[in-house]
Amino acid sequence: MELYKISENKKLKIIKPEDFKIEREMQNIVQANVEQLFGDKFLSSEFTVGNYRLDTVAFDEELKSFVILEYKNMTKSSVIDQGYSYLNTLLNHKADFILLYNHFYGVNESESYFDWSQIKVIFVAKGFTQYQKDAVNNPVLPIELYEVNKYTNDYVIVNKIEKDNLGQTAHTHVAAKPRSVQSVKDVSSIALYTEEDHLSNGSEEIRRLYQAFKDAILSWDSTIEVKPVKLYIGFRIHKHNFIDIQIQKKQLKIWINCPEGELDDSLGLARNVKHIGHWGNGDYELVVKDDTNLEYILSLAKKAWRDKEKLG
Repeated sequence: MELYKISENKKLKIIKPEDFKIEREMQNIVQANVEQLFGDKFLSSEFTVGNYRLDTVAFDEELKSFVILEYKNMTKSSVIDQGYSYLNTLLNHKADFILLYNHFYGVNESESYFDWSQIKVIFVAKGFTQYQKDAVNNPVLPIELYEVNKYTNDYVIVNKIEKDNLGQTAHTHVAAKPRSVQSVKDVSSIALYTEEDHLSNGSEEIRRLYQAFKDAILSWDSTIEVKPVKLYIGFRIHKHNFIDIQIQKKQLKIWINCPEGELDDSLGLARNVKHIGHWGNGDYELVVKDDTNLEYILSLAKKAWRDKEKLG
């Protein structure tokens, strides 16, 4: 990817790439911006556990799962072997990570608070070979690749290596209670979830209803991300969810990420769930069975979208 600057006479002037002086320079930049780049909270650098020293440990507050970041300056090393070694280390040393989390947040959470089935490893490098990209090209593999390149004048480009649906396998849907996650003992139990996993729960009519919501939401901004997790599908801007949708057999359950008192719901369709257990983000929940109020509900979601957009 080449980066250009438009000059006064409308000519393009190329911005030349500039190597990181040392691997640590890349690590420092990413660690200072973990939340902006990945939506995760930075916990620790050079965290020693088991036989490894992990470059960066972060935490996904939405999923309540740990994230390991590894920085690479060698493009020929295996991301699969190292990734699974780190995942196994995390699962075999849960107590160390729980202690790290509790110390960072000043709390005393137990093992059951965390979701060990959605942990992941993120590799960050200037570039990856096609072999490395192909090795992790499966949407249910808990390993992600990000390329970070530095240019003159302190420009940085961050590019996520997207996965396609080749080799995708469906998950068996198991109903779960909020904040109640079974203990995961090995890497084979780690699961990343896809839209197809959720769509399989709904009738054909409900799947079409979900698609109508999705198409409308994605038309607002090309940078909106669709992030399926265990219990719902999140729509996010700048790594912040603004609406979450759970596909059920005969209805959609929707959570709008607005704080209590900040949603102007003139029809009174949304329920305030701030003080009761719920899965999605935000204080407002709707149950939708058809497209009767589709445009109105989208107008409510736009409020949350605009609020999160400002955070970018």
